[in-house]
Amino acid sequence: MQKEHRIKILTNRIFLITNYTVLFLIVTCRFITPRYNIWTDPEQSPPLPFSTLMDGTNFGPKSEGRWNRNVTALVLHTTKGMSTQKFLQEAWNSKWNVHLVIDSKGEIYGEEFPASVLYPTSPGIDAVAIHIVLEGDTKSILNNTKQITRTKMLLSSLCEKLKIPYNNYDVSSKLGIFTHLQVKKRFGGFIDINDYGESQILELLLKELGGKHFSENEWKNRFEKDWILRKENISAIKKAFQPDRGRGITPTPKVEIKAIEQTKDKLAIESKRIQYAYKGTISPTCLVLHYTAIPSYEKSISVLEARALNATFLVDKDGKAYQILDSLYELPSTAYGTNEKCVQMEIVGKDTEDLISNEVQIAKVIELTKELSVKFHFPLSNQRIESFHGVYSHTQAKKKFGGSIYLTGKDFDPGEAYMELILTRAGGTYFPEKDWYNRQGNDWVILDRKFQP
Repeated sequence: MQKEHRIKILTNRIFLITNYTVLFLIVTCRFITPRYNIWTDPEQSPPLPFSTLMDGTNFGPKSEGRWNRNVTALVLHTTKGMSTQKFLQEAWNSKWNVHLVIDSKGEIYGEEFPASVLYPTSPGIDAVAIHIVLEGDTKSILNNTKQITRTKMLLSSLCEKLKIPYNNYDVSSKLGIFTHLQVKKRFGGFIDINDYGESQILELLLKELGGKHFSENEWKNRFEKDWILRKENISAIKKAFQPDRGRGITPTPKVEIKAIEQTKDKLAIESKRIQYAYKGTISPTCLVLHYTAIPSYEKSISVLEARALNATFLVDKDGKAYQILDSLYELPSTAYGTNEKCVQMEIVGKDTEDLISNEVQIAKVIELTKELSVKFHFPLSNQRIESFHGVYSHTQAKKKFGGSIYLTGKDFDPGEAYMELILTRAGGTYFPEKDWYNRQGNDWVILDRKFQP
């Protein structure tokens, strides 16, 4: 009995020691992580800390430790013409940070062991990336021989130590050297998708390093749907598009909605329907509004067909609305992330101002929105798109779920001023973007930050 008791005590002690050891290793992993010294070239001295460059005590968000072997990507940024100090301060104020900055004099600032440190910079790739910023704009950087030379030496050292290939082919694999713009298009996180010259700079650097630069259309799987900002291959779409429903193909459907134009037999107007490929059915619980960015009904239909897209309804400029799918319960193909839950309403117009000035069309959109709200039991509110229970703009859907190359910080689809007009006149409640549910959270593919590196 005593022997069994001693064995039990010993076992418990071993168990406790093991647990504490594991806990200690987890807590201190950053400090015991092997750190690659990439500053072995006599001409490549270690970077100066940011504290030598910046006044004050705010040096950005706290970093996390990581194992060197996790790093597989380098991401190139510019300061967009700002000074290094201005860029860093803006980034830190918005809770971003980067690993290394190369200023216009060729001096390097930042982390001595960048592979051992994780910073919040670009969602989707941060866990495996080192972020490198060049001070200046495209022209000044390309003409700055010293800055380019120091950058080339830095990339060479990092790629040699971390076994990173000299190419930007496959950003989805997170293995290579990429521009921040390429990362944004694949993984999202940013409203600002302007090109600040990183592509030209990276092309030059890869050429001098003996690597391979791939243009956007050559990026691996660039036209696949897993990109937050997906690019359409129109020629491939046209070749593959085989419509099996709609105008001239299937019998003209009956119309269930009073606000929709119909024959005396309550059938849809055949000439106004769209040709499309059947993709399944839905149980609608919400509505998404779009504008066509095209000033005519017929042209809008032809463009939708050419892109293999469709909506449930299309509202013309004369205030007449048409059901263009065979059924309200068929899966539309218009707004990624919401198609499976929402009926989709396209509104003919070239821009938001065009829509706001068209009173007869506004009246029809309101009438149709209210009728759909009653039929499918959703509120006249745009607060919570994640609930799929309300009335939303396509822009809101894009910022929540992505899926469209047509997405910028000035993306008006159909325009928030128009959304406010429709919802308030319909007797609903309009919420501006800052009041969308959890808009400051990290579960949006396009984050809302004052400054984005």
